[in-house]
Amino acid sequence: MLALLPLALVCELFALVTRLQLPSVISGALLVLFFAWHWRSLMPYPRRLGQVTLGLFAYWALLRDPDWQQTQRMLGAAAYYGAFIGALGLAHCAVKRMPQLGELHRLLLRLPRTSLYPSYLFSTFAISSVLSFGMLNLVCGSLERYLDRQSHSPSQRREGARGVMVTALRGFALVPLLAPTSVAVAILTRELPGLSWSALLPFGLVCGAILLLVGWPMENHRLRQLRETATPASGSSATGSAKGLRNLLYGSLLGILLIALLASLTPLSATQAAMLLVPLAVVGLLLYQGGSPTTAYAEVRDTLAGMRNETFIFACSALLGGLTAVLIPVERLASHFSSTPLALFGLGSAGMLAIIALALLGVAPIISLSLCAALLAQLAGHGVAIMQPAVALLIGFSLAMLLSPYGPSALMLARHAQLSPWRIAFGWNGRFVLLVLGPLLLVPLLA
Repeated sequence: MLALLPLALVCELFALVTRLQLPSVISGALLVLFFAWHWRSLMPYPRRLGQVTLGLFAYWALLRDPDWQQTQRMLGAAAYYGAFIGALGLAHCAVKRMPQLGELHRLLLRLPRTSLYPSYLFSTFAISSVLSFGMLNLVCGSLERYLDRQSHSPSQRREGARGVMVTALRGFALVPLLAPTSVAVAILTRELPGLSWSALLPFGLVCGAILLLVGWPMENHRLRQLRETATPASGSSATGSAKGLRNLLYGSLLGILLIALLASLTPLSATQAAMLLVPLAVVGLLLYQGGSPTTAYAEVRDTLAGMRNETFIFACSALLGGLTAVLIPVERLASHFSSTPLALFGLGSAGMLAIIALALLGVAPIISLSLCAALLAQLAGHGVAIMQPAVALLIGFSLAMLLSPYGPSALMLARHAQLSPWRIAFGWNGRFVLLVLGPLLLVPLLA
């Protein structure tokens, strides 16, 4: 049954290229079949999410007037989001072949002391644009190995590790604002067809500059705790490590440029271009390095199977968004927001704060964003301008990644730091979010 995942991915990518709906519906049906068969292998949170989704779907199917066209759209949306996380997650296959990345900290800590924070921030952003959550595993795992080889005092080790982890998390939070490979961009550009990554990017750059300027004086002194006692690397080791890191950073930037180029030359959006290019590049690399087609297929299949929980959450969020759009009438709301700039600003701000608040309560930001985007798409159909609230939702998603104590990023950092996830979310990021929240609330006004 594991073969259903790569088959579903191929069907959805074929649907993107041909612009046909049937392959996408087939892909969604394959995902439903796979997860029905492998239900017990899912973690508790995805299973609870699946039960909620199934309950809403049953309510719609039994007590409302179900429509086959709407069902097709829901299956297509589930297939799209599932294919998104699967296609981009295949980048792990390539990164596993770059062991030099374990020397990330030694390379970055050799840079000038005043530039440690931006260096870490943009390096982790570049890696996150390819690896997503895998970047945090890479940074935390290599940090422990690096610290074990150094002679830091307990306070230097504690403060330095906090600085690295916080900066890595904030670099990860830049991905929704700046990268076409972001799931937030994928959701908004699919639900709001008139929206594009290039249209959102200028506002993301402004937000990124705010996050950089506020965080720099707050965390750079912690990173300097590790810089002051860092030992130089040997010549051959440093050269090989630097080459591996440069290859990934340059590869990430080249990939973003190719994504933008393909999106500009074809009807594909930037997100769809990324979904096509990443699997092609990974499969090409596996075959180029001497692997047989059977071996390459097995690695792709096993990698997709390893991401089944993430794929299920993404697919369920699409179904929840579709059900929300069907079950909640928005005609009355549209009359209030279509011609009132202040109400439009309030709508965006409410959406931003709702995503953050729900993240604090344990609702994954992707689910909140999917629900808000579905409602915004309904409002757009009644003539409501969408750019300003869309930018606000993107900002809310980014901040929710920093403040969610139940999110995979906070749980991962808490495990490595041996602290409570609440300490990671509020103790490490609470003051920072309060400082940036005011300026970020004003950014949508530029739209």
